[in-house]
Amino acid sequence: MSQLIQEFKSEHLQISDLLLQAREVGVDNQHGRDLILSAKKMLLAHLNKEDKYLYPVLREAAEKDESLKSTLTDYALDMDKISADVMVFFALYENGDNTAENFQQDCNNIIKALTKRINKEEAVLYKTYDRIKEA
Repeated sequence: MSQLIQEFKSEHLQISDLLLQAREVGVDNQHGRDLILSAKKMLLAHLNKEDKYLYPVLREAAEKDESLKSTLTDYALDMDKISADVMVFFALYENGDNTAENFQQDCNNIIKALTKRINKEEAVLYKTYDRIKEA
């Protein structure tokens, strides 16, 4: 496994852990809001890093591989939806203006969506990246 993929997987764990901690602490206090803000910052940095280092390699390989091209298109559409949902979640809870009433369920939904996406990335995209880099 390449160093880059190891870093991505570590970041996945850190982002998930921050959200799990926030779910436990709640958002009706500064510590919970700080956890949400940290998760947001880490997620945005992670996505930027993937855009800079992962996707260019995959897109170049997809020019010669229709199956990979189709996979990347599907993943991009999936990520657009997840990103929109996650950003709405962060906007609702990071500054404390919103009620904590629905936070547990909203947080569970975001954790579930991100976990599903992370599993797909690690099982398909990251393995494909490593295969390309090893060739």
